[in-house]
Amino acid sequence: MDVRELWDSRFTQGLPSLESPDPFFIEMYELYISKSYPSGGTVLDLAAGQGRHSLFLAERQWKSTAVDISAVAIEKLKEAAGSLNVHTLIMDVADYDLSPGSFDLIILYYHFDRQLFPKIFNALKPGGLFICKLAFTNIPKENSPLQKEELLTLVSYFDIISHEERPVKDRGVVEYLGKK
Repeated sequence: MDVRELWDSRFTQGLPSLESPDPFFIEMYELYISKSYPSGGTVLDLAAGQGRHSLFLAERQWKSTAVDISAVAIEKLKEAAGSLNVHTLIMDVADYDLSPGSFDLIILYYHFDRQLFPKIFNALKPGGLFICKLAFTNIPKENSPLQKEELLTLVSYFDIISHEERPVKDRGVVEYLGKK
């Protein structure tokens, strides 16, 4: 089974934990994002899944682009979006053209690719925000997932607004908001 089939299968079965906006996202929206962009802006939601964050923002006048490899997830997002301003693309995030200076906000939740971070920085407008939540491991290995405290080196060109790393079950989670 390839990656696309895997995610289509998962979204077909349902992922209730990925249907509501993440608490860290809501907190950062209320404390920082809404204050920086009180009238909304342009947002890119990478590996958007069913678009929980895109929908939240579109309801608040944001123009959203949601990218995900799963056709099932994107179809569910389209259905939920109705007439909201959400543009959807079914594709691998690595293949998406991150044009320079295109977005006010970029969201990346639970999709890790070290090559994305410089592209994300360049795709943000000056003063743009980047929010992410990723899993990390404490077991170093070649071509491994994100390591504890590694994210800060990958986003060193951003100004940190919020950063926390904490244990969750048998791994850890890093939550981050930065400004270009």
